[in-house]
Amino acid sequence: MIKFFRHIRKSLLEQNKMGKYFKYAIGEIILVVIGILIALQINNWNEERKDSYEEQKILVQLKNEFEKNLDQLNEKIYMRNKMTLASEGLLNYIDNPEIIVKDSLLYYIFRLTQEPTFDPIENDLAVSGKLRMIKNDSLKILLSNWTSDAYQVQELEASWQQVRNDVVIPIFIEKDFARNTIAYLLNNGYTPDHAFNKSTQLNYHITPNNVDLVHALNDSSKELQGAASSCILFNKITNGQSVALRDRIEKILSLIQSELNND
Repeated sequence: MIKFFRHIRKSLLEQNKMGKYFKYAIGEIILVVIGILIALQINNWNEERKDSYEEQKILVQLKNEFEKNLDQLNEKIYMRNKMTLASEGLLNYIDNPEIIVKDSLLYYIFRLTQEPTFDPIENDLAVSGKLRMIKNDSLKILLSNWTSDAYQVQELEASWQQVRNDVVIPIFIEKDFARNTIAYLLNNGYTPDHAFNKSTQLNYHITPNNVDLVHALNDSSKELQGAASSCILFNKITNGQSVALRDRIEKILSLIQSELNND
């Protein structure tokens, strides 16, 4: 092709047709420029297609991660609600020891020993620079704020963990609630709230001892009242933040699905 154009230029020069030569030369330049522009456009289209494909891969991964985060967060909210109800029951037993039912007391104490922790799947979009691949600005903002939003819930969980470790667990062990509570759970078949298979039950026979649980409760009533009240407070505050975080996860999933549908 280059030889063909060169031949035409040479022929025009030999024929001393300078006007036609310049017109031809300008036309050739225009063709070259057009060719470059077309090549650039094709390259840009290929890059955009690659970016779009990469974005879709990221969105599918994020959808999977945030669906799991949502399931886990709902599980923790459920556990905290159970802990709050158990704490209310325990306070009622402390105020009215004559109505204590042994199995219920053990269940309430067990719930008080729990420490639900939200441990979401962390993506590295911001660190890796892949956040720029997300075209939806609203989704990008939510994703960039995700780590700090989740951390607020985790900070509140840590506050309850300290109360649990400093107050509840020592009473649980020292006042001999531990053996009887674990016996109550395993002798009757226990399925943890966070179990992957909800139909699986943990069964193991442990013989309870004859400790006077009412006396043990009265002996530790001051500490347990503080722990139960703190449990209610921390779980209410934490679940308030968790519900707000759940709304954000649902918004993220809605935006992701919208982007996937638009592809």
